[in-house]
Formats: sequence, structure tokens, C-alpha cells
Amino acid sequence: MSPPEHTPASAGTVDAAASARSDAPGPPAEAAPSVAPRDPFGLAGKVALVTGSSQGIGRATARVLAQAGAHVVISSRKQEACAQVAAELQAEGLSAEAAACHIGRMEDIAQMAARLRARHGGLDILVNNAVLSPWRTIDATDPALFAKTVDVDLRGYWFLSVEAAKLMTARGGGSIVNISSLAALHPERMLGLYSTLKTALIGMSRAFAQEYGAAGIRVNTVLPGLIRTPLADAFDPDTQRRAIDKMPLGRLGLPEEIGYAVRYLSSPAAAFVTGASLVIDGGMSIGAL
Repeated sequence: MSPPEHTPASAGTVDAAASARSDAPGPPAEAAPSVAPRDPFGLAGKVALVTGSSQGIGRATARVLAQAGAHVVISSRKQEACAQVAAELQAEGLSAEAAACHIGRMEDIAQMAARLRARHGGLDILVNNAVLSPWRTIDATDPALFAKTVDVDLRGYWFLSVEAAKLMTARGGGSIVNISSLAALHPERMLGLYSTLKTALIGMSRAFAQEYGAAGIRVNTVLPGLIRTPLADAFDPDTQRRAIDKMPLGRLGLPEEIGYAVRYLSSPAAAFVTGASLVIDGGMSIGAL
């Protein structure tokens, strides 16, 4: 697949009267695109990498992006699991490939970047979704487990995003979406380290958005609430019921509902959205948790 073409926005002109009134006129403003895209939510011709996409939210998101026209790279730690999901999407007539990557390993990140450059000439969309979620009290979190979790849940996101930004800059821009959690705002017992790192992702997204905006790269965060995934299944039925009772919408979320939000943030429809944090929790955070 050849890399998609990007047309840079043309520079706008500054209103002369407004400039004359300014004591310290700033640089000319960049004009908004003059022609709206025919499909503002479409992703045709885009290359998307979704980590942790062999199951759950990642798997559903990969399907949604592929349905929108993107070529999706299915990525997780095990090649066999990635290949299974890629084959399912291909059977549906969608464009996908499998490429294992353990984002806790710097060499794997480097290899993934090299693969994307060689096969596709770059990258347009990165969805950071791979995660470790150790179920431990804070005082039972030993240094080895702490380091292992940070390597995936923060360091991996950071350095994969750095490599993705290099690829996106060469193409004139792109979108990075970091999958955080409602636990970033409302930490969960037994998930102290997970909650802490999900909070850090919000700050990371905002920092990357600030630094890479001039390169046309947008960086946003999605904070899912309780979604029907293997992680949610780890909660006993009573705990799930208590959580659902706090939701105005009265149900668990579906993985594809997170995928639709990622599609929006990755699409031309969100061209003016960066550094944002989108909570998708069925209204659970409206009241006290």
C-alpha cells in the first residue's frame, strides 16, 4: 500500500485593521481548510496501528477503524493472536495485517517503526491501548512488578508515540489516541498502580499535543468507564451490579463504543481537537463513585 498523500493547509491572511490595532502583532494565523472533506469521519488511505488489539477494546477499535477505510496493523505480544484477528477482518473484506510487538521492550518498538516505514512509508494513526493491570494493593506492589507495569503502561506508550510522531511528521501529520481509564480520575482499590499510570497518560497526551501540534499531529485521550471486556469480567457480579446502578444509562459499555470515539478523534472531523480527554462511562462520573 502506498502512503496517502497529504495536502498542507494554506496560510491565511491577517485582517489589516486588527493588526493595526495590535501593539504587538503576532504571526499570521493559519487558515482553516477551505473545503470540508467529503467524508469527515472516513479514514480511507490511512494506516493505523492499534496496540493490544488481539482482544477487548483494542480488537473492537481495530475493526471500527478498518470499517472506516483504514489499513489496520493488529498488534499485541503474540503473533498468533494478532494473526487470528487480522484474518477475521480480512474475511470481512477489510484491510489488516498482523505484527506482534511487546511495547515493554524497546527493541520491539524500534522494529515496529522500521516495519511501518518499510511497508507503508509511515503511519497516520496510533492507538495506544496495550496494558498491564496488576490486581494488587499498593503495599503489595513490589519494585519488579512496578517496573514491569511502568514499562508497558507508560514507557511503552511514550516511546512508541515518539517513533510514531517521526513517521507522522514525514507524512504531514497524524493522530495519536491514548486509551486511559475512568480510574485515572477515580482510582480503584486493588488497581492503585494501574490508576496512577492511567492518570499519567492524560498528562502525557497534553504534553505531546503541545509539542507536536506544529507538525500537524493531534494527541488525545479516551477514558473508558466499565466496558464489557475481560478486565470487567474480573469483577464479581455484585460489584458489576453496584457499578451499573451508578450509571444513568444503566448498563456496561460495549468495546465498539470506545472504537467509535477513537474513529472520531482519528478522523478529519476532529481536525481541531487535540490535548482533549474524552470520558465514556455511561454517566458514571456524574455522581459520586
